[in-house]
Amino acid sequence: MAVVISVANQKGGVGKTTLTLNLGYGLARAGKKVLLIDVDPQFNLTFGLIGMDVIKYEANNVGTLMTRESSVEDTIVEISPNLHLIPSHLNLSAKEIEIINAYNRERRLVKAIAPVLPDYDYVLIDNPPSMGIFLVNSLTASDYVLIPLELSYFGVIGMQLMFNLMAMIREETNENLTLMGLVPNKFTRQTKVPQTRLNELKEAYPNVPILTTIPKAIALEKAQGEGVSIFDYEPDGRAARAFEKLTREVISIAEGE
Repeated sequence: MAVVISVANQKGGVGKTTLTLNLGYGLARAGKKVLLIDVDPQFNLTFGLIGMDVIKYEANNVGTLMTRESSVEDTIVEISPNLHLIPSHLNLSAKEIEIINAYNRERRLVKAIAPVLPDYDYVLIDNPPSMGIFLVNSLTASDYVLIPLELSYFGVIGMQLMFNLMAMIREETNENLTLMGLVPNKFTRQTKVPQTRLNELKEAYPNVPILTTIPKAIALEKAQGEGVSIFDYEPDGRAARAFEKLTREVISIAEGE
């Protein structure tokens, strides 16, 4: 049965999509069968993986899946043998209104993907940077949450908002939701601020797992722009090594290795 992980932060611009995409590729490279789900109406993950082909999936995307207009089997797109995608679409925002008014709306995603969970080792869900029905569905469907964050004042606020939302989800829809860890992202040593913030974070939240730090790297932006993973774009670079380490950490936590 798949381990389901939400990549989430209510602050935008912290690298959720970059993390989801490259962690997905990292797990697939490690021999794991991976399903990526894009529940962000901005569809950046989908566009990064299939480009303009996104327009082909108007009738088969995460929105139509959650409104029960398409089946999960018909919605899955193969990216590579070990990496599949349930795409987002331009019309996802319009579907939000239907889902909000639907019966058992918080559980639409978990019920929709249940038939295929035995086919995968990992499911990674890329989320919008806001608390709405898509993020609530994602957290309700998940075993774990990964929180990417920039080491800034506002980044820490976004993290605390996620902690508050996770507590609410545990109370209402998913009592087993667990924080897998924080992933400090876009880390640079050009100034002392990121390292100072990281030290402050460890002091303020001593019991919160802090996983591999992902460096700020132009290669990550270029790789995503070209529709490839960092492992294909710059396999020997710092970012690729960081994602390899993060992949091993995620496997270790999820599988107890």
